[in-house]
Amino acid sequence: MIKGIRHSILRKFTLAMLATTLSALLLCCTILLIYDVRNFESSWIGDLTTQSDILAKANLAALEFNDPKVAKENLDQLKARPSIMAAAIYAANGRVVASYGTTPEARGAIPPVPAADGYRISNGRVALFKPISRDSERFGTVYLQAEYPLAHRIKNYALIMAAVMAASLFFAAIVAYWLQRAIAKPILSLTDAVNDVIRNRDFSVRVNKTADDETGVLVDAFNHMLNEVGHRAKDLEDSNTALQREMHERMRAQEALQQLNDTLEQRIAARTSELQRAHEDLRQAQKLEAIGQLTGGVAHDFNNVLQVISGNLQLLQMSLPAEEKAQTRLQSAAFAADRGAKLSMQLLAFARRQPLQPVATNLSRVLRGMDDLLRRALGESILIETVVAGGLWTTLVDQNQIENVILNLAINARDAMTNGGKLTLELGNAMLDDDYVAAERDVPAGQYVMLAISDTGSGMPPEVASRAFEPFFTTKREGEGTGLGLSMAHGFVKQSQGHIKIYSEVGSGTTIRIYLPRCQQPEAYAPQLMKGPVVGGSETILVVEDDPSVQATAVDMLHGLGYHVLKADNGKDALAILESGTPIDLLFTDVVMPGPVRSPDLALRAKQLLPRLQVLFTSGYTQNAIVHGGRLDPGVELISKPYRRDDLARKIRHILANAAQAAKTLAAPADIVSSKSASMRILVVEDNEDAKVMLCDLLTALGHVVKDAASAEEALEKFDAEAFDALLTDVMLPGMTGIELARRMLAAHASLRIIFSSGYGVVSQEEAGIKCVSLPKPYEIEDLQKALNSL
Repeated sequence: MIKGIRHSILRKFTLAMLATTLSALLLCCTILLIYDVRNFESSWIGDLTTQSDILAKANLAALEFNDPKVAKENLDQLKARPSIMAAAIYAANGRVVASYGTTPEARGAIPPVPAADGYRISNGRVALFKPISRDSERFGTVYLQAEYPLAHRIKNYALIMAAVMAASLFFAAIVAYWLQRAIAKPILSLTDAVNDVIRNRDFSVRVNKTADDETGVLVDAFNHMLNEVGHRAKDLEDSNTALQREMHERMRAQEALQQLNDTLEQRIAARTSELQRAHEDLRQAQKLEAIGQLTGGVAHDFNNVLQVISGNLQLLQMSLPAEEKAQTRLQSAAFAADRGAKLSMQLLAFARRQPLQPVATNLSRVLRGMDDLLRRALGESILIETVVAGGLWTTLVDQNQIENVILNLAINARDAMTNGGKLTLELGNAMLDDDYVAAERDVPAGQYVMLAISDTGSGMPPEVASRAFEPFFTTKREGEGTGLGLSMAHGFVKQSQGHIKIYSEVGSGTTIRIYLPRCQQPEAYAPQLMKGPVVGGSETILVVEDDPSVQATAVDMLHGLGYHVLKADNGKDALAILESGTPIDLLFTDVVMPGPVRSPDLALRAKQLLPRLQVLFTSGYTQNAIVHGGRLDPGVELISKPYRRDDLARKIRHILANAAQAAKTLAAPADIVSSKSASMRILVVEDNEDAKVMLCDLLTALGHVVKDAASAEEALEKFDAEAFDALLTDVMLPGMTGIELARRMLAAHASLRIIFSSGYGVVSQEEAGIKCVSLPKPYEIEDLQKALNSL
């Protein structure tokens, strides 16, 4: 019942918002139209009156001396005024002294005798009679007849205002639909599920408090969204008004050139058509940019809400291990939270705000790795064909995200082929030349890797294809899709400096082509977190988070993992804790923070105060603080909201293990040198600079010949250049993983001995798939010596 009432209120609010917008726009348009009509009439009559005064003064002498020739010459000067169709000079007795007309019809319409002084407007024309007098003595009358294009002006005005009203109402309708379908429905469903748990278990007070906090956060997010909508709508309206004004000026210029020859008229028509296309492209780009900024801002608040929900659900699952019914319901709620997280990720992808970690990638390997997944997702009724051109270039792309894009586009294609069909995945090298990019916006010419996904489905009409990249736009029935698949792909491709194009014809299927810039680097592999055991620690962690609910959830998670936790609400309070001298091992801070101290500045200041302090950022929306050019800054550790407890535990353990290892290596005892082993040529691969330098110095002191590398790619170059007896590598590297690096080196040199160093514990030979020695971080110098002796 409560859910139905909330939906009713939401619909009434939506209708009220649309009605208010329409009423305000109608009132403003009516007032502006009345004001413009009055100003137009006043301006037009004033101009004719001024012209008649000039003619009266110029023809006074001609009437006094009865010189019709001079009067005729004066009237012929009106040729410079094409809008004046006819004119005449009358003597005091009403006789026509001289006349003027642009056409025979206009001259024939001149009254034989003057009418009463003043002006008259009729049938789109205005007639003006002005006396010619001096010292109260009347010598004659001036008559002017001119065009009065009021109807044309009103028509143009109405078209402009109709376009503005339609755009504003359309945008308002999109926002209302998004509120109802994207936020209200899943949150109300989740609230109903939590209420069921409260009615059956004795922890209602705790859950009620969480629900209140979530409602308050959603209200704040909704208010923030409305504020963004207002700004975006105003920006769009201002831009549209400016563009309409420019088009109006060009139309006036075209009318002035109508007397030129046919060739020039054709050129003007072509230019006008080009400007109209440019105007439409710009309007569409600005609309997508405005929606992108809006969705990016909403995703930030939405991710904070999901973090609180997901975190508390995980804590509840841990606190009620024996309650089978409660666990079932909590798993259902957690599944809904995961769906919300996926929706938020798609919003950030469309808004081009997701933190990408691109590596040099050969897309043919990505397609081969997705073969089984695609066949399971599409079913047996869809035939899949993959065509890969030889000599395929590499491209700089986030491998996880490009897999999501391919899967989403393939599922869209499956839905379009209701009775089965064929899906073709094509990879090849492409050159976009100047002629192609001239018709596209923000697409530089150059070399690209082309990925084409084609289906034999129903296809799309032009009006649907033109809106395909808009978020939440879908032709599917309610419940069959969110309308974010193509918009997410568009945002990801644009953030990767690429280009995406749709080719579709009703009844003939659809082809989506993605162009990603060519990369000159050799192929690399995206880093993947180890799926090792979830362990905590006893280190001290400072949590900096301005949202109380998110902060409380993070603190509870870290306490449950055994860490000693300090907390601060903003950067200023965090600096006070750091400056107090309290020993802290890791700073865990939100990226978007209120107050004068920004998160990157806090991290920099913290490293100055505590040089060995490690920093882990978290955010649901990074803005431009630690992401530049759509890519995560080098050396920055980030875990995106909403995150799971297990992922947070592994991430923190990996960071602290690297730091501990660097400290232990730095503090190596001098007498260990006396225990030298047989000399070996060792290649050390470690992305932590301090640990790498100290480890190389220690191995050198132990009598070994050492070469170092900060990445797998650099290590492969050195391995190709000279021979080594052993490889000592960290498992987690910024590009290719240490395990994959070892496999590639063993394939070229079977006698190479391998030592794996990992912050996730022991790396077994079964897990690595090769013969190896494991050296878990942090390790003592004696452990290193034993590992070397075991080789």
